[in-house]
Amino acid sequence: MKETIAANLIRYRKSLRLSQEQLAEIVGMTRQSINNYENAKTLPDSKTLSALARALGVTLDDLLRPESEELPNFRFRAHASFGNNPQFVAQVLRMLETYNTLEQAVGLPPYTPESTPCYQVEGNEKRIAEIASRFRRCLGLGEAPISNLFETVEEIGLKVLRVPYPIKGLFGLSACSDAQGAFVLINSHDITIERQLFTLAHEIGHLIFHRNEYHNTLIEEGTKVQDKARENVADCFAGHLLVPQAELERIYQLTTNIVKLKQHFRVSYQVILTRLAQMEIIDYAKEKAKICAAYKKQHSSSLKNTMELPPQLKPEDFPENERYQQLIWQALKLGKLSEMKAAELLDITVEKLRVYRQDVEIYAIS
Repeated sequence: MKETIAANLIRYRKSLRLSQEQLAEIVGMTRQSINNYENAKTLPDSKTLSALARALGVTLDDLLRPESEELPNFRFRAHASFGNNPQFVAQVLRMLETYNTLEQAVGLPPYTPESTPCYQVEGNEKRIAEIASRFRRCLGLGEAPISNLFETVEEIGLKVLRVPYPIKGLFGLSACSDAQGAFVLINSHDITIERQLFTLAHEIGHLIFHRNEYHNTLIEEGTKVQDKARENVADCFAGHLLVPQAELERIYQLTTNIVKLKQHFRVSYQVILTRLAQMEIIDYAKEKAKICAAYKKQHSSSLKNTMELPPQLKPEDFPENERYQQLIWQALKLGKLSEMKAAELLDITVEKLRVYRQDVEIYAIS
């Protein structure tokens, strides 16, 4: 136990770039005490462990968990740099464990999309489009635009969480377990809804096409050329899932206005440009340059890649983590979760939780 705590203290402290002196100052103890803990000479008591966990941005369980057990059951696919942030890894693990526990508590079976390998777009365009169409049918959709992809995929059991992470370059990641199903994490920190929706569709593409490349780590393996090819496959799938071919051809006969097209499909203008370029209707670079020039003339500022051409989708129309929250309430109602734990997961006080429960009971249909 001392060795496990020592290793975790060092790992989490260094990830925050704190010296032993700085950590000691934060928790109100001597540098020598921190040194003794990190060299497994002494074992901190529970109060000290809790203080250290808070200072390091983790939980008590994270400090007690051996690194070898950090990602049990699930295999991940994510950018290599994310694995260098152990606090982030620990938080992802906690969310996954909680989500699985909630599903089991209310008796929901895990869901995993059908897997079919594909590693490059060239020569596989029609196949990728057909698989996207097949997945739409699994969602109970035809060719019509998807009003809310988050909600739609959650209805068939895909675990999705949208959480704000101030990590540069992180849009999302996905994980898969044979026993516990598939999971997609979406970063909502200063990221448009359009980009979040595309990230979800993109990660579903990885779950379908690259299942055998998921690992027991947050580090993605492979060469840059291979990685780019896989990303292109996931992008192609996402484009066809969000903007199906037949509907795009139909609506394009009615309007060629990019703003109206993006509003119709509820996607980014860049997704529309990409799909039209795939159909060889436009030159992507030239059309984007024209749009950026028009935007700058109208707004006196540049339209950056991280920005969306107005009007944007409104965050209030896409509530975050509704299925996850519903599972918490269901588990609470079934007596599988205490009020204190439910309040903690919902990030509200126990008092607010009780008030909400009373309101629900008052207006419930008997």
